Amino acid sequence: MAAAAGLAERFLLLLVLVVAAAAVALPGWGRVASAHGGIDAALAVLVFTTGLALRVADLAAVRTAWRRIAVALAVSTAVLPALAWAASRLISDPVLRAGVLTAGVAPAEVATVALCVIAGGDAAMCAVILAASTLVTVLAAGPVLALAGAAATVPAATVPAAALLGTLALVVALPLAAGIGLRARWAPGPRSGAAVRLGTVLALLVLLWQVASQIRLDAGYLRVSAALAVFLAGSALLGALLSVRLPAGRGVAVLLPVTMRDFAVAAGIAATAFGPAAAAPLGVYGVFVLVAGTVIAQVAGRRWGPG
Repeated sequence: MAAAAGLAERFLLLLVLVVAAAAVALPGWGRVASAHGGIDAALAVLVFTTGLALRVADLAAVRTAWRRIAVALAVSTAVLPALAWAASRLISDPVLRAGVLTAGVAPAEVATVALCVIAGGDAAMCAVILAASTLVTVLAAGPVLALAGAAATVPAATVPAAALLGTLALVVALPLAAGIGLRARWAPGPRSGAAVRLGTVLALLVLLWQVASQIRLDAGYLRVSAALAVFLAGSALLGALLSVRLPAGRGVAVLLPVTMRDFAVAAGIAATAFGPAAAAPLGVYGVFVLVAGTVIAQVAGRRWGPG
């Protein structure tokens, strides 16, 4: 089990590319699964296993950095939706535009904690930002999407915020709380810990498979890819600015979660708010963001070493 988990994590980037390519080439079963609630189910499993990796003691240990964490959360919550809205203006299709908008209200990517370890960063601080940004998404995604949708002339303005809040609570907040609560009472051994790590990777790949199956290769996706590249570059610049003057370990703990927004949660929001077709851009974004995060982690890891 430990060997399988290690291989899955080591070759995550390759697995992401293979699964995404297979889903685009053979989309049938992925579309069937997503039409029957598969995105929400895979997302709930992914968030639960992420919660199992977060220890309460580690989360409490970063209280000395609460000011920088609060600034990072406040600034990213305000800036990233506006950046996603600006990037979405490159897209003419309103459904695809709506999908890009959801990247701006998504929380930090769940993979950032593991990547932070690889980069030699403060994994506990990264985990706190992840958990806090997830709570912000649950509370704010509906109203922010309604406002952004009205400005961008996409159907988001008609989405009931209460319905989206309920979905996020069911598939994100509750599984995360359950995972953290179970982890507080249970210390996994090497075998069970490896099973949790492997389950996280598998849930991530299953969700990516469903989301990527919504992609249709046409000229419109060139604009989608350009818009998402703009959003990702802007997010990385914002993360770099927010990490200025921090010690190296804490700097990367801010840079990664601000740069990498969770394509899985964004896909769940898009599917709930606009239908499965709107989740298609998040398959492209998922590949982009995991590639970018892996590169950042490897470069930082070579500079500071794991730890």
